[in-house]
Amino acid sequence: MLSAPARAGNYVDLEHFVVVLTLQLHLDVVGIDLDVLGDHGGPKEPSPMRLDGFFALKTGAVSLPDGEPATLEVHELGVLRVSSGRLAVCDTIWLETPDVLPVPPGDYRAVATIARVAESYDLAERREAYLSLLISDRPTVSVHPAVFEAGSVDWREQPAGGLAGVPGLCGVTTSSLSSIAMVGAEAIEAGMPADADTWYDTIISPSGGLGWFSRMDTNIDGPLGSLLTELPEAKNGENIAILMARAERSFLVLETRDAEGRMTGIHIDLLVIGELSESLQAFDGQSKYAAEFAAEAEEVRLQANREASSEGRGLFARIGRFFNP
Repeated sequence: MLSAPARAGNYVDLEHFVVVLTLQLHLDVVGIDLDVLGDHGGPKEPSPMRLDGFFALKTGAVSLPDGEPATLEVHELGVLRVSSGRLAVCDTIWLETPDVLPVPPGDYRAVATIARVAESYDLAERREAYLSLLISDRPTVSVHPAVFEAGSVDWREQPAGGLAGVPGLCGVTTSSLSSIAMVGAEAIEAGMPADADTWYDTIISPSGGLGWFSRMDTNIDGPLGSLLTELPEAKNGENIAILMARAERSFLVLETRDAEGRMTGIHIDLLVIGELSESLQAFDGQSKYAAEFAAEAEEVRLQANREASSEGRGLFARIGRFFNP
């Protein structure tokens, strides 16, 4: 990875060279190339990814990685306020420690892309595929790993070379409680109570009240499994968008751009469909419970057919005896 004589001419003096050489030797041990790191320890600007494997905001019939047919639907959750231009993304129960990325300040549409599947494949009859923030209506021509604020992501916890081997591609980790959220970073301090230790029991999932998770289990506030709501202490419309996701996974954060390189959206890819789902071996096929349900239903159908056939033979036999005493 390192050729010292070739590299030495790039540094100010011998002391500078020795410092960088020491850093490179350390990074060699953990498998990180110094050339892919930016000035703040994060990756340099990554190359575009394939657009044909990106399905956010698309509708219509598709095939999941295992060939199962699905239908993509797009659901508007509402308008998310990001006044400071700092977008926080995280598991809903970890709002106090989000990852943050820069976006143009403004109010933007939050959209969920859902894959509808058969009940025999998933008892919920759906797979949440993307949570998107639409920055612009300009046509998207490229997809990139999202660029996070310096210091927001601990790159020591990310795979060397990026997830799926894509430099700079990192993920948002979910807890065992299975959801992801987008919220203005400044809104968390302004719109949530001071004591973060109380948030789960009083706001997110209170035992005796209608919390965020309970509301997501209904269609009252929008599509089942989603929620866009004001924060409890909001004074200027601070709000949050939440979507169900699989538990204890790392989901990719992507940025789309127009032909001039301007941001058109930020998308959390829940790895339900697309090449990244396959390359990361993150795809879940038919659910265990749906498979058991389908097998039981098939057995009931076969038993009914056997009984009907048996009854039919008995009836014809009786008719035959009537005409042939």
